[in-house]
Amino acid sequence: MEHFSPKIVKAVETVKTSPSVQRAFDYVKEHLEETIRDQKELVLIEAPTGHEKAKAERYLSMLREAGLDDIYMDEHFNVIGKLHGTGNTGCSVLLEGHLDTVFSFGDIKGIETDAEGRIHCPGICDDTRAIAANLAVLRAFKAANLRPVHDIYFCGTVCEEGLGGMKGMAWTLDQLKDKTKLLATISIDGATAEIFYANATGMIDLEVTIEGPGGHAWTACERVSAIHAAGLAIAEIAKIVPPKDPKTTLTVSLIEGGQAIHAIAQKAVFKINARSNSQAALNEVEEQIYQAIRGGVEIEQEKEGSEGELSLSLSIEKTLDVPAGTQPDDAPIIQLAKLATQAVGRNYKFLPGGCTNTNMSIERGIPAVTLGRGGEEYGTHTLKEWFNPKGVYACEQKSILMLSVLAGLDGVIAPLDKA
Repeated sequence: MEHFSPKIVKAVETVKTSPSVQRAFDYVKEHLEETIRDQKELVLIEAPTGHEKAKAERYLSMLREAGLDDIYMDEHFNVIGKLHGTGNTGCSVLLEGHLDTVFSFGDIKGIETDAEGRIHCPGICDDTRAIAANLAVLRAFKAANLRPVHDIYFCGTVCEEGLGGMKGMAWTLDQLKDKTKLLATISIDGATAEIFYANATGMIDLEVTIEGPGGHAWTACERVSAIHAAGLAIAEIAKIVPPKDPKTTLTVSLIEGGQAIHAIAQKAVFKINARSNSQAALNEVEEQIYQAIRGGVEIEQEKEGSEGELSLSLSIEKTLDVPAGTQPDDAPIIQLAKLATQAVGRNYKFLPGGCTNTNMSIERGIPAVTLGRGGEEYGTHTLKEWFNPKGVYACEQKSILMLSVLAGLDGVIAPLDKA
């Protein structure tokens, strides 16, 4: 049987049985239809990574209408607002979801609901469901008159997906560090009400460009080829054996080059993705990749007549750098996520790794978890994405419970760090 801190067990029970918290639980259940309406409205505001302004403006107005204080949109279009605590402690907890989706402008044609009640629309789950759920959490706090002791920040962040690389979360945390002592962050991202992440899979993307003189495939046959060099480099990369524990992966994911079928290639570009649950392992694999690339290029460079202006040039650009990190399996916030999941009638599933906005908190030493969005999902990151809203309010209930334990509730319970 798993061991839990008696203090955290008692805190969860105290919050769960509080009449005011029960009113908040009932609120998100009874107002689920309103939350789904918000979700449908927001998903139709297209927000490819780096183009979140329109959705951010609407989300800001929704949070303001719900009563959030000190709300603003920063220069990156992150939306940040505060529910003031009664204790004036200078400490806070953060709840967030990301505004951007993986889809391009024009991908969203509309919303359809099937006979089973499933809502079909690209982005309806990831992560539009999260920002709608967090709006419902704020409304529940207000409706049930839950007054946190520490401040609670509600945020809609940008640039989570793809090459955004969680920069929106990083920018948000950097802004808040001079305003508050952030005790914990909760992100909503991922499927179901049972799954949660609390460790950070690091990730890098590299873009490798090799250029050479080119020439006629017959008359300049002695010249070096950018594509041959790329192929040799990739062959060297394929020899790298990353560790299985901690799980570490790498792949050459894209390649292009050349200018004509009867010509020696003047240019080749390929891209690499590497990931690991350990920053040290990721750093080691990254160094091995660099050595492999240089080694492959050198082999091609050794061709006769490749000196001077006929030589190859090599550039390696790191286009994405997401830090890895871990928290102890018995960390208080992990225990709390497990107990909160059980408290709303679900069986928790703590997954290893995970590349979410939680990475940015863990890198800064802030306790953090990413909770699932609460419902049945299919096809995230595809045009066939759908979401089943049945029973999804468990996500909001978990957030209410965790925020209440972490921030404390006036007249109910002291903050966890003060208990």
